[in-house]
Amino acid sequence: MPQLSKPNHVMLFDLISGGHHGTYLQYLVQAWLKQPFSTELTLVVAPKFLEVHHTVVALTQNHPRINLQSITALEAAQCEQTAGIKRSFLEWRLLCQYAEEIQATQALLMYFDSFQMAIAFGQPAPCPVSGIYFRPTFHYTQFRHYHPTIKDRIRQIRQKLLLALVLRRAQFDRLFCLDPYVVDQIQLLQPTAKIQHLPDPIEPQTTDSIEITTLRKQLGISESRKILLLFGFLDQRKGIYQILRAIKQLDPDIARSLCLLLVGQVDPKEQTSLMTTIQTIEKQTPVQIVLQDQFVKETFPYFQLADIVLAPYQRHVGMSGILLQAAAVNKPILSSNYGLMGELVERYQLGEAIDSEDPSEIAVALERMWLDPTHHYDAMKAKAFVNQNLAAHFVNTIMDHFTL
Repeated sequence: MPQLSKPNHVMLFDLISGGHHGTYLQYLVQAWLKQPFSTELTLVVAPKFLEVHHTVVALTQNHPRINLQSITALEAAQCEQTAGIKRSFLEWRLLCQYAEEIQATQALLMYFDSFQMAIAFGQPAPCPVSGIYFRPTFHYTQFRHYHPTIKDRIRQIRQKLLLALVLRRAQFDRLFCLDPYVVDQIQLLQPTAKIQHLPDPIEPQTTDSIEITTLRKQLGISESRKILLLFGFLDQRKGIYQILRAIKQLDPDIARSLCLLLVGQVDPKEQTSLMTTIQTIEKQTPVQIVLQDQFVKETFPYFQLADIVLAPYQRHVGMSGILLQAAAVNKPILSSNYGLMGELVERYQLGEAIDSEDPSEIAVALERMWLDPTHHYDAMKAKAFVNQNLAAHFVNTIMDHFTL
């Protein structure tokens, strides 16, 4: 009697709970729910994910073919207490363990970057593994504003060597990459490997104008002020201190017409420093600063409220969904010119791309955008950028890889 083939069972593995991770999983679960198929789906996440991403939890409840499974509190604690390469191997062992337990036929690492060492040198996985690659940098030399240091060049060589080893592992199936400009270079590392660009997903939404007006009132921002929005986890790498120093350099009449709106959780390590800096700036300049120190799930109303979106990240590697959210509501962005973000802002004319490590450059760009928000902004190109990254394209790219 011929042996029956094992039914397809896809495991999505993601132990990061913040940022876009819940959104990615939500898009995939919603797509799975719409399809009449026999493939089983299991999401393996950290316990904190269940506390933060209630929508995903609700979507998966009581579904016969979709499961949401958390690693144990002890396993999560062990991961939190471990760092670097050791953590990579620990989390890889967990992936192998859970793939074995649920009898997964395929696994997708929702954040591939930190697993490369473990894939190359760790235990073999019980099923083929694919991954989403967020932060390649070895191709940044092709970008106009990139000036690598010796350390950068060594890191790039190391990055290419390690990635080549991963791609040669028989168990590694497909690499999805969020950076469209590196795919060809990755393919050269291993011509037979399956490499594919993956859109960074966005699902544009519209917010009622009354809701926008209400939000402005709730935040205490007058109609006379233009709003500069800095959104996301607020820490040094977001360039928040460079923005505050730039505001000190603005013409007082311009500063009087601006509101700096900071939305997102403040890094606990920087709470005191940031509050002290904000209070000092408020005393020294007529700018209004509004801080909403909390995780915000409904992001689009804030972007629709803004006049200019700020992304002065400090040497940020990889993509940022902030670019897409700003473009989706037709708002110009003031961005770092470093790496992929700078390249996208300039290619699609999403706004100003400047040296975000220099507060003086930020101040000059802010004054220029205050006078003419459409400077270096092309609404048609911004729309094209959004259309290339619609959530449907993200979902289809991944789901086409799995047999439903």
